[in-house]
Amino acid sequence: MYHKWLRSFHGVARQGGFTAASKVLNIGQPTITEQVKSLEHQFGVELFHRRGRTVTLTDIGHRLAEITQDIFGHEEEAIAFLKGARDLQHGHLKIGGVGAPVVMELVQFFQASCPDIQLDIFMDHGDEVLKNLVDFETDVAVLAHVVDDPGLFYLPFVRSDVVLFVNVDHPWARRGQVRIGELEGQKFILREKTSTTRRALEKATRKAGVNFGPSIEINSREAVMDGVVRGFGIGAVSEIEFVPHERLKIVRISNAEIFISFYVVCLSSRRTRPLIKAFLKVAENIVEGRGV
Repeated sequence: MYHKWLRSFHGVARQGGFTAASKVLNIGQPTITEQVKSLEHQFGVELFHRRGRTVTLTDIGHRLAEITQDIFGHEEEAIAFLKGARDLQHGHLKIGGVGAPVVMELVQFFQASCPDIQLDIFMDHGDEVLKNLVDFETDVAVLAHVVDDPGLFYLPFVRSDVVLFVNVDHPWARRGQVRIGELEGQKFILREKTSTTRRALEKATRKAGVNFGPSIEINSREAVMDGVVRGFGIGAVSEIEFVPHERLKIVRISNAEIFISFYVVCLSSRRTRPLIKAFLKVAENIVEGRGV
């Protein structure tokens, strides 16, 4: 009861009249008038001097308005804050991902459309990225694999061929492409077994009946590249993630279709949250721009 009366009083005090207050509060003027009168009668005070349609605060009214400003001013500030978040004027989006170039492309376009949003970006292997998303540690994720889970929403974003890369002194560097059978017995530098790129390559070689020679396993893309630069073996990477280097050459597998697909992922229940929805829209626009 008192809350409604005080809100009506505060509206009249702020707007300088009952009619103006009724428009701002979206309450009928007679209701506001009755609530202010009830407040005055309940405590035996006069809050406004009424002169026709003009009202001014009494001394008690002034002092009460200072108090209601503390009460409803914070509420107004909170509403303004929420409206700003809804309109993407401020906010905080946490992004998890695999495939730094894919993530950075999305970030570039998102920042162009929502420059005032703070971004935190967490790069890790796929299982950890997915776990962080499910645990609400991140809001959206870029993943290279799909989990059959109705609680997750997946937006197909981009497909990238898996290519090999070799040291410039390697015999294959001058050829540019090989057949999958030629991988038999070759020494590779491979990512960890959970790597989506490695899984795609090994699936293709198993199908072709091809076995690698003695290989090195490293859980770092940068270390794999350094190992190939030093001539330790052959590397494999999704083409979109390949970082050009003067000592490295890309070699394609001519007779096997090996690729990985990247997806933008969020929890289905959070798909319509303003920031997540905006990020998905950016991804959709990029996909549409590619014509796929």
